[in-house]
Amino acid sequence: MIKKIIFIPVLIYLLSISLTTLHAQNTHWSTLDYSYSKGPVSPEYQFNYRIIITEDRNGILVYTNSSSTKDYNFKVGKSTFKKIKKQLTACDVFSVNPDEMKSDKNLIGGPISELTVTMWQPPDVDAKPTMIVIPSQLNEKYSESFNKLYDLLENSVPNSIWEKARMQ
Repeated sequence: MIKKIIFIPVLIYLLSISLTTLHAQNTHWSTLDYSYSKGPVSPEYQFNYRIIITEDRNGILVYTNSSSTKDYNFKVGKSTFKKIKKQLTACDVFSVNPDEMKSDKNLIGGPISELTVTMWQPPDVDAKPTMIVIPSQLNEKYSESFNKLYDLLENSVPNSIWEKARMQ
């Protein structure tokens, strides 16, 4: 009887630690890779860019126009980074299958935004990390929250870097 009394609280404690650790691992990402394409327009107006942000707040803007591609490094501000992490969770990235976020409507033309979240894994694991690929065409339930996230990602790039990129 005493063994049961001791065993049950220990079991509950171990389960709560396991679930907490599991949840923390499921939301721990290493890289966000956001891409935007203007869509089908005349070559002189065509451009696209990628914003890559790592868990240590390092960022790269890869900007491509009709004539060249250039990389620009930057550091994401602490408050902006917190907002990005909060919005990422608000978008249900870690709790909803991306297939459920996809729109039934297949739109043709116009700008395209895409996001790939690379999940963190210990360096000693010899396997490709898990990647969450968010569809470019989202249903109405998710489009607003992802548009907020995409705005935050774009605003994480300093204005001076955007100006340099657009002048290339």
